Amino acid sequence: MSDYFDYSSDDTEHDDQYGDEAFDNNQYDEDDLYHSGDQYSGRIQLSDYASEASTNRIDSEEESFNSNVVDSPGGKTKLWKPIVHKEFMSDVDATYQSLEEAVEMYKLYANKAGFGVRLNTVTRFGDKTIKKRYVVCNKMGKIPNRSTDTLDPEGTGRNKQNSNFRITDCKALIKFERLHMRTNACKIYEFEEKHNHPLETKEERRYSKRARRLSYKDKEFIVHSSTSNIGATKAHKLQASLQGGYENIGHEAIDYKNFRRKMGNIIGDKDAQLVVDKMSMRKDELPNYTFEYKCVDSVLNAMFWVDETDKLYYKEFGDVISFDATFRTNEYGMIFVPFTAIDNHKRSINIGAGLLSNESIESYRWLLEAFLKAHGKHPQLVLTDQDPAILQAIEAIFPSSNHPLCM
Repeated sequence: MSDYFDYSSDDTEHDDQYGDEAFDNNQYDEDDLYHSGDQYSGRIQLSDYASEASTNRIDSEEESFNSNVVDSPGGKTKLWKPIVHKEFMSDVDATYQSLEEAVEMYKLYANKAGFGVRLNTVTRFGDKTIKKRYVVCNKMGKIPNRSTDTLDPEGTGRNKQNSNFRITDCKALIKFERLHMRTNACKIYEFEEKHNHPLETKEERRYSKRARRLSYKDKEFIVHSSTSNIGATKAHKLQASLQGGYENIGHEAIDYKNFRRKMGNIIGDKDAQLVVDKMSMRKDELPNYTFEYKCVDSVLNAMFWVDETDKLYYKEFGDVISFDATFRTNEYGMIFVPFTAIDNHKRSINIGAGLLSNESIESYRWLLEAFLKAHGKHPQLVLTDQDPAILQAIEAIFPSSNHPLCM
């Protein structure tokens, strides 16, 4: 089989040892595990594979975080050898149908042993398909020097990261290689099972880095909670209540807060563009939907929107309207201006809404012009507060409307 190897065109890559290459035992990171040229079909869904495997285990064998302490060859340091049920053990020269299946096997082994793993070195054939792949303990790597001088008045020293996770230069790893470039089958050609650090206990497992990593469903739940004006801490409490207790979710409130912060950082200064894009899409897809906005120096200055139902309400009950500019959003400082009327059941109904960055005469005039453009007729009576900017804007845009002030 060695005749199929093309060593002359090897392309060995080393993945970042401290980046996002680390992965948990629930899902893969976005790693190029398989190149597009690989001859692989029917890729296994890893989460399904793991669930099926764990479902078939006996409860007494499911959780094993014990390890034997052995001396290193020189006798100077201690090493920890996992005690794992034999069905999860790996043997050198063992073969698998695909590299993906082999990596999944090692993930299950690591989960039972009580340590995290990450993808590391990859070697490719001449056609760029993967030939060799290393999977290592997530504590592998050079121990970083993060010391800092607390007496340094300039504060130029690097602060130490506030984390319980430590790199120990662990040598535990497993190496897979494809049998040849014409098949996905692979085998183990090297396996080091001893670690230079204690393995996780059953109690420590829920606080590990991989156990606290949020799944897609967790992230989706946080996003939906955020859009419903539910903060990260309350969302965490709600999730714990839905799952029957904090011990069943594995994540801490700080994990929810961190993701919520990252989500905000990703949106960043593009949030206004997202709103404009969403409103514009509604304008294109919904019948008789009106959306207008104004920018000043590429900054959203004002916007107005009204849907088909609001227009029908205004047509029937738009003789007397009121708009109130006393609502100010808490994060962006923009003024929310709802337009309301009263139906024949004496209920308040919405006939339009706007957002303004300031309460100038020009802003109110633009808003009333957008309102008139959407509805097509002047109201007979307009109720507002005593804001002088509103008074002048109404006189300019609705000259035929009566304008009494509210109490």
